[in-house]
Amino acid sequence: MQRRWEFGVLGSLQVIDSGRPVELRSAKQRVLLAALLMKANAPVSSAELMEHLWGDKPPGAARATLQTYVMRLRQSLDDAADRKLIRTWPTGYSIHLDDDQLDLLTFQRLRAEARRAPDPETEARLLGAAAALWRGPALDQVSSLRMEQTDVQRLTEQRWEVLERRNDAELHLGRHDQVVDELRSLVAEHPLRERFWFQLMLALHRGGQQAQALDVFRRACEVLADELGIDPNRELRALHAEVLAGSSAPVSVQSGPSWLPPALGDFSGRADEVALLTAGVRGGGTWTITGPGGVGKTALAVHCAHAVRDAFPDGRLHLNLRGGEQQPVGPAAALDRLLRGLGVPGGAIPSTVEDRVDLYRDLLSDRRVLVVLDNAAGEAQVRPLLPVTPSSAALVTSRAALAGLEAAHVVPLAVLPPDDALALLRAVAGEARCAAEPAAAQEIVAYCGRLPLALRVAAARLVARPHWRLAQLAGRLSDERRRFDELALGDLDVRACLALSYDGLDSAHREAFWKLALVSTPDFPAWTAEPLLGLGPGDAEDHVEALVDARLVECAGRDGLGQVRYRLHDLLRAFGREVATEDPAVALKALFEQWLDLVTRADAGLPHQMIRLRTPALEPFGPGDPAAWFDAEWQNVHALAVQAADLGLGAQAAELAIRSAAFCDLRARFDDWEQLNDLGLACAPPERRPVLLQQRGILRARQHDYAAASEDFRAAREGFAAAGDVWGEAYAWSGTGWMHEWGGRSAEAREAHREAMTRFVAAGNPHGEVEVLCSLGAIERRAGELTAASGYLERARRIAGGLGDEQSELMATLELGRLHQFTGELAASEELLRSSLGAAQKLGDPDMAANIRLFLADTLVRLDRPSQAAEQLDRAWEFFESHDDRQGRIWVWRLRSGLAPSAEEALRLASLAVDEAREMDSPPELGRALRVLGTALARSGQGGEAREHWRQAEETLVAAGLQGEADELRAASG
Repeated sequence: MQRRWEFGVLGSLQVIDSGRPVELRSAKQRVLLAALLMKANAPVSSAELMEHLWGDKPPGAARATLQTYVMRLRQSLDDAADRKLIRTWPTGYSIHLDDDQLDLLTFQRLRAEARRAPDPETEARLLGAAAALWRGPALDQVSSLRMEQTDVQRLTEQRWEVLERRNDAELHLGRHDQVVDELRSLVAEHPLRERFWFQLMLALHRGGQQAQALDVFRRACEVLADELGIDPNRELRALHAEVLAGSSAPVSVQSGPSWLPPALGDFSGRADEVALLTAGVRGGGTWTITGPGGVGKTALAVHCAHAVRDAFPDGRLHLNLRGGEQQPVGPAAALDRLLRGLGVPGGAIPSTVEDRVDLYRDLLSDRRVLVVLDNAAGEAQVRPLLPVTPSSAALVTSRAALAGLEAAHVVPLAVLPPDDALALLRAVAGEARCAAEPAAAQEIVAYCGRLPLALRVAAARLVARPHWRLAQLAGRLSDERRRFDELALGDLDVRACLALSYDGLDSAHREAFWKLALVSTPDFPAWTAEPLLGLGPGDAEDHVEALVDARLVECAGRDGLGQVRYRLHDLLRAFGREVATEDPAVALKALFEQWLDLVTRADAGLPHQMIRLRTPALEPFGPGDPAAWFDAEWQNVHALAVQAADLGLGAQAAELAIRSAAFCDLRARFDDWEQLNDLGLACAPPERRPVLLQQRGILRARQHDYAAASEDFRAAREGFAAAGDVWGEAYAWSGTGWMHEWGGRSAEAREAHREAMTRFVAAGNPHGEVEVLCSLGAIERRAGELTAASGYLERARRIAGGLGDEQSELMATLELGRLHQFTGELAASEELLRSSLGAAQKLGDPDMAANIRLFLADTLVRLDRPSQAAEQLDRAWEFFESHDDRQGRIWVWRLRSGLAPSAEEALRLASLAVDEAREMDSPPELGRALRVLGTALARSGQGGEAREHWRQAEETLVAAGLQGEADELRAASG
């Protein structure tokens, strides 16, 4: 089945792959994708994208970093190879989609069609469809100030404009009863938008509800006067006069009990939930708000209950069921309280629960009552208290999922989005105070984990201490050991709130919670509980799911392997560590051993270059493709290595670093590789240091720091030799030979590789033999010894074929492709290089793929297919720029110089290549760049200068042992 990508911006940013939601965890990727989607099918300049990402203060390497983000976004969208979605332009990037792949494009099309509609019926239908596309505030959870100030405001205005036009059309068609409920929600959500007040008032008036229409006008007057100090506009006043002229009905006065707690004057955020609940509760039925402690369930319920109070004139009842306490309110006591509220004298209340339920439901049968049941323990407690007629409604809050509550509409509540969390802090602590210290305000929000209760306590502490700077509170909250002491004020106590859920667990689930809290990974699969608790797979999942039910752990979605992943909120993690009863190094030891076993077995299944670790016989890697597993678990592997080092488990930390290097090499994660290698060297036992030094040498070579790499290979060689490790010593000699190659020291390179070959044969390592044979073949090719080169490479290919190892076969095929290029067998060269490129892409090695594209582009130039060559160079350039690969840039400049449309451009590119090669101190690259510069000078009519540069190029190539390339230059330049 062909994959289909769909995107949404009319609400939270949404990415769907063939019907399956995809989570973009990187905030920068979300900003980048949103910026492209807002101008879908049109180029967005790099300057504009950088402003979205960093505002008016981009970092020094912003352009290169942007290219990295584009590359990673393409990988997230599986678009790295085909480039069908995200395309590169000279000035920036674009995303290309059909109308039905992006809700914004569909929204714009429907708006335009509605303007051309032949009649109100069609217009109402089209505008209704456009309005239905919205899932919440535009680009929710996308953090870009520029987008907020431009795109989001523009889209939001278009949303309300569509609703206004749809309402006008519906009213024109006489459907006033159908729009009243939604208009009530709209005026509650947007009380300063006078058009919604007008439409609600008109709908009520035309429905014969003159008293309620006049009440709407009164409330509109109050809101506009209180908030803006103005009177209603002329349209509203004219309608008011019309209602008065047609009716002398008084403004309605609500009757019945009203037990609702006071509404929060500083309530903010939750726009989607408020809209859903206010509209839904007006229609009756049972609505449940579920979520962890402190997430704001009660505040939301009370806010919505006040917003819909006019729909329930016979009573608004509120009852705290104390579900999180040791003795929740039982159904009998709850019914006693509710019946008294409905006017039943105490002596008339039946003695049995069944009779109380019958009386309660009988009283509600012809009344319009809202029942708010706060903090419910479970379905059995709630079920007898629910109205059963559509005229009344129930609004229930609970930490439990209440999944067994029949016909209930469930509204799950998570922590606040970043912007809403900051808005809550501002609303309570003061706008000016937060604006004066924006960075500290963001820190407070982060330390509170965007949990509404924690934010309210933090803000209340600031209110109580007006002399405190926000930075002072942020500093106190930064200490995890005292954070809960800071988040307690009066009867507001975050620790106590979280403890209610923890205290309700049995001892086994308590242990599972605090042990999971000790783990420093961003999320985890259920099997993590197996080694922590000594459980089997099924039992481990049951324990984790029990913590989900208790709202102490949340589901984070599925990873690329299909595993369900879980995570702990930051404050719950801190609470779990506070109640832990065992030293983390002891509690987590079995978990580290399990992870190390998995990483070791996954590493054994990856391609390796320049060092392949000897390991005892291992069980097959069960979780699937090793590279895909590393992709899914990489953040956890990285975090656990760091945590193991912090806990003094140096051997485990070093081994995790060692066994992660091949993955970092494969995926070109050079920054991660460097961090873990440094960590490993800092805590590794002596016998493992040579391996880490060898791996660091490979990393330095990938980064083209050849002097540092040579020193690492020398140190590794000495360490392996001292330990009598012939296997490792062979790789260190091979690395040394590799560095001699790049330094243009061909004789020394041959000698080092022969030393390596002797040891590889002695150690019985045919993989190493293939690497050395490929290097010797390349040396002889560059020296012009083509028969010897062919012999080495054919031998390498035979050995690689016998091993069945994709990496070894790739290396041999690649070098044969380069040899055929040099001998002029260009069709064979293209075939071999394309085969190598496909293998590198299959292995998921972007570094190797980018370099093969260079060699393929060179062959395509020689085949006189410049456009195809340019395409390969563009693809390679993206990688080299994003990874600051100097050598790759030199190659691209050299080849682009030959393809340049003008002599001036050819000269500019060739000069860039020469300057960079001189700075790198790489004689082979300098010789090649000088040759290209000579060609560019000849093209511009500077024959004398050209011959001088060719002479310098020839001398440099000969001195570097590249006699074959020198001969080719001499023949080409005459």
